[in-house]
Amino acid sequence: MPTSSPTPKPRRFRLGLRGQLLLVFGLVFGLATLAAGSYQYRSLGRLLARADDDRLRLRASQLLSRVSLDPEPTLPLPDQTGETMRLVFEEPGQPPRELFRSARWLAGDTGGLPRPAAPGHELKHGRVVAVARLAAPPGPGADNAEPTGRLTLWLAHPAAPLEKALARVRRTLALGLLGSAGLAGALALLVAGVVLRPLRRMAAQARRIQQAQDIAPLPVPDTGDEVQELAETLNQLLARLRGQATAQANFLAAAAHELRTPLATLQTGLDVSGRDPSLPPATRAALAGHDAELARLGRLVDDFLLVGRLGNGADLPVSKQPVALDELLLALADRELPRFRAAGRTLTIDLPDDALTAALTAETDTDQLITMLLNLLDNARKHARPGTGVALRLQAAEAGRGPVINIENELAAPLGEHLAQLTTAWYQADPLAPGTGLGLWIAGRLALGLGLQLAFQEQQQRLVVAVGFPA
Repeated sequence: MPTSSPTPKPRRFRLGLRGQLLLVFGLVFGLATLAAGSYQYRSLGRLLARADDDRLRLRASQLLSRVSLDPEPTLPLPDQTGETMRLVFEEPGQPPRELFRSARWLAGDTGGLPRPAAPGHELKHGRVVAVARLAAPPGPGADNAEPTGRLTLWLAHPAAPLEKALARVRRTLALGLLGSAGLAGALALLVAGVVLRPLRRMAAQARRIQQAQDIAPLPVPDTGDEVQELAETLNQLLARLRGQATAQANFLAAAAHELRTPLATLQTGLDVSGRDPSLPPATRAALAGHDAELARLGRLVDDFLLVGRLGNGADLPVSKQPVALDELLLALADRELPRFRAAGRTLTIDLPDDALTAALTAETDTDQLITMLLNLLDNARKHARPGTGVALRLQAAEAGRGPVINIENELAAPLGEHLAQLTTAWYQADPLAPGTGLGLWIAGRLALGLGLQLAFQEQQQRLVVAVGFPA
């Protein structure tokens, strides 16, 4: 078990591939729509302004045609709301003569007024156009006299109608931009789903490999692109790992099998020699210690043999039969109690008193269940907090749930992120602790083969291992 809780590293925000595709599509569609909308807005603005100028120029031409200079200037007044007018007569060599100016004329600077036939100008929130015709100086007979000058009429009206039209165009373009963003998001999700589907299949297969007994190849999509190349490369890597795992498992199985016979012979010899009544007490104690070490070495060899068989993908033969779990736990407690006493720990067993026999019975393989429980008890005995004990509890079966065996021990330090890795082969949360890191891995593989649920939970500085049987 770890001696201290690791300091969690701050997680940096990283945009996934789906998010990157969504961002790229959003930027491309957004920028394209923004550029097209800006161009359309400028074009429509010019068209609307030109149309507004044409309507205003037509009104100005109608007013100018009704102007009379004989004998005095007479002109029609603008009859549209907000319209203002200015009329000037210009003759070569003479200063311009202003014949009329509306009281609310918009233009404050006559130099900023447009010339006749020029595009309209915007002055003080209004549009102004100019029209002109040849005319004689105002006076008697001016309408029929030879023209010697030019009569210019400026007509202005408020720019609010044009602004309203442009505002409608802006709203329409904004809705189009939002629609394009929504369409970009939908297309990005669709494209991401299609593009990432092979990767999701490979990820799902990789997750299954973590709990499977063998390393199955990843699905290879027939796309002819980088995804297919990645899948083929990963399959080559998995094939190499599978070969190495098979070689390692075969070596462990062969070595364990070869070691069992000499270890059994040595242990038998020590047992026979230890029964000789003529041996001195010191020698008898030394032989007893050697016998205990050989027994521990024998259990380690048995673990290696199990690792070799389970790691090689072979299924252990399962012989299920009814097992009285309460009697089994009592037998295990009697068997393990000397080891707990030697380690200075207590082993507490809690069995239900009023449960029916059927509620404490399960169909399972007795030998494999004993091996699994022994590994769990051994882990609890080794890694419990110093000065504390281990609790072994049995819960009777209930409606929809089978019996449950709980093994609890106090922790020296919180497990945290190490909790999910306890059943990984060769993994030890505390590298300095005794053991090989195989006990919980073997327990997990045996539980998988027996169809049992093996769960690890950290509750209030306690590790609770639950072995659940099917209903």
